[in-house]
Amino acid sequence: MLTVTERAKETLARLKATAENGDGADAGLRLLFGTGPTEFGLKLDREKPGDQVVEHAGAKVLLVDEALADALADATIDVERGDVEPGYGEPGDAAAGDGVDDLVITRPRSRAAQNGLT
Repeated sequence: MLTVTERAKETLARLKATAENGDGADAGLRLLFGTGPTEFGLKLDREKPGDQVVEHAGAKVLLVDEALADALADATIDVERGDVEPGYGEPGDAAAGDGVDDLVITRPRSRAAQNGLT
């Protein structure tokens, strides 16, 4: 089962609150694979049969379809502190602020290579 840390759940809840337009607790952020150079993405969506659902404070924050959840069964989603606030300069600049939280997916290397998700 995909593991999501408490810090990642808090970050997902903040991202969901920013993205939602009245969808409320019925919607969550769907984890997508193959969305571009970063390989993973998120979009606001509703739960579908077979989804792994991650909740925070009683609300759905992350939805992962069954196939992707199986492929990421030994992975962990956590948060790393980024260096730059979007639109606020380069790392080290006074305007850069405290940084932003970046979601990261980590997993044992052998399993990642086996599933083609390196």
